[in-house]
Amino acid sequence: MRRYTLFITLAAVLSVLAAVSPQQPVLASSYSASVPPDFVLIDSAPGVDLYRKDYSGGTPDFVLVIDLAKGAGVQFLHGAADGTGAGSGAFGGSNPGFTRQSLQQMWDGFSTSHSDAVCVANGTFFDTGADPSRLALPLKVDGQIRSEGFWRDEYSDQKRMLEIWPNHARITDLTSEALTASSAPNILGGLSEDASQDSSALIGRTFAGIDDGDGDGIGETILIFTSKTTRTADAAGVLHSFGADDVIMLDGGDSAQLLCNDQPQVYSDRPIPQAIGVTAGEQAAYAMRVKKQSDWEIVVEGKTLDIELILTNTGTETWRAGEVSLVNQRNPWGAGDTLSLPADVPPDGTVNLGWTTPIFEKTGVFLSQWNIVRGTQKFNDQPITINVIVIPPELEDKKVELEEQIREWARQQVDDMEQRIMDWIQAQVRKGLEQICPFSAALPGAVIIGEVWKARRRKRK
Repeated sequence: MRRYTLFITLAAVLSVLAAVSPQQPVLASSYSASVPPDFVLIDSAPGVDLYRKDYSGGTPDFVLVIDLAKGAGVQFLHGAADGTGAGSGAFGGSNPGFTRQSLQQMWDGFSTSHSDAVCVANGTFFDTGADPSRLALPLKVDGQIRSEGFWRDEYSDQKRMLEIWPNHARITDLTSEALTASSAPNILGGLSEDASQDSSALIGRTFAGIDDGDGDGIGETILIFTSKTTRTADAAGVLHSFGADDVIMLDGGDSAQLLCNDQPQVYSDRPIPQAIGVTAGEQAAYAMRVKKQSDWEIVVEGKTLDIELILTNTGTETWRAGEVSLVNQRNPWGAGDTLSLPADVPPDGTVNLGWTTPIFEKTGVFLSQWNIVRGTQKFNDQPITINVIVIPPELEDKKVELEEQIREWARQQVDDMEQRIMDWIQAQVRKGLEQICPFSAALPGAVIIGEVWKARRRKRK
């Protein structure tokens, strides 16, 4: 009887999963800088901080902290393309030459077209003996691959790429397949942090790093290191000390340069074909960031779940209790249509608006959506989305395995998280069915459900 009951339960899960339509997850992120003690803040703009460390008898190190979660941005700049290089790229695509400019010229053009421009730094490796100059590694700007670079066999297992979306970034291995498949609108090629580039020499270096400040698998902060004299291990070490999870080596030597607010910090007179531009975020009067939230939590059918939602006031105005509230748009899960603030929240302050849900009675993937509002003014265009995975009691012993799989998918930044979760649950259901009824593996879900319905009718008769 227990085996038949388990068969009924597992088969019913297939019908529930089939009825659930995928929802695109909204990924929230926050950043809390961990600044090494010898670095001093020397300049700041919304979402952008510039730090410097001085050395007795030496040149300083600079680290630019760019918080995409606060609206700061990174753009890849380049000189005019010469229109040649079709088919000469490392992967068979284009590799045109780009006119070289001084970093000051790069800044002048960038700051003229962007009123929120903060800094420019040198970019990737290039042919220093030519002008226009071809890039050694790929460059993708605004969804278009401008160059594949000319390095084919060089550093075959040490090529990496910095991928940037509007609100997050990552560093991954560079291959032809990865470059083509990436959904990132902006990509810059580089090398691994241990690549042999006069590693022990005290020369100019530019490195970039990615920091996942809240540990959710999403890198929301870009770090750029620039120095006139340093070793590769030291450059990478500084970024790791700032919290960088991944690091990429960019061009160095006389190409290493940094200019912020029209003031050179690391100066060189070498013209370059490609640079990195940094823009500040907008500091709105009323704005928020999700500091921490429950998302993709797993709960067993028939149980409740404690929802955690901590919000940070990133605006310039205090949130007044009674004026600002959390309003539900879809599935309040027992919290009601509105959650009021327990107290006023000053700028940079946080508030916890968590609650306990009722019992989840169905297996599947479900979501709740909320907006923080003042009157009718929403602080964000996209709602705060909380995803919950409800598994049948028969899969409770698989909970840890599913949690590990979700963390891996988050690390990979997959775009179809919900569909993958449903496929995983369905696969576990089928494994259970095979143990009870081996022939069921060859049957579609609808056929299995039909057989269950017939069995139930026979039982009632």
